[in-house]
Amino acid sequence: MIFDDLFENRSLLALKLKDYLRDRGYTKVSFSCLTGISRPTLDKILNGSIDSKTTFDKHMQKILKHLNVSVNDLMLYSGKNRKEVEAVFSQNAPEHHKMSETAVKQYNLMLDIVDLCAIYY
Repeated sequence: MIFDDLFENRSLLALKLKDYLRDRGYTKVSFSCLTGISRPTLDKILNGSIDSKTTFDKHMQKILKHLNVSVNDLMLYSGKNRKEVEAVFSQNAPEHHKMSETAVKQYNLMLDIVDLCAIYY
């Protein structure tokens, strides 16, 4: 497959790219920061819903360059065999990051809600 055919096959590309990124441990946020692609644009690419060929081509060149992968390698990627996943954790905060007081309160509230759900469900 050649690069010019990717836009026409963007739905399939989206599935392959999601698997490729997941298997290499990228989150949407971390990959967005590394490539300089905005998160909303990356979401459109990963959902196959981007409708501007120019924007798509520009960002796919960045993605392929960053991943150091060819179009064919990405499109033929089959993904790793996965077992059932119960939870996913992301630990991609900067090493010396400190949460704000508001964030800590919201995080603790979320944990309380999760605990209540565990009790009732």
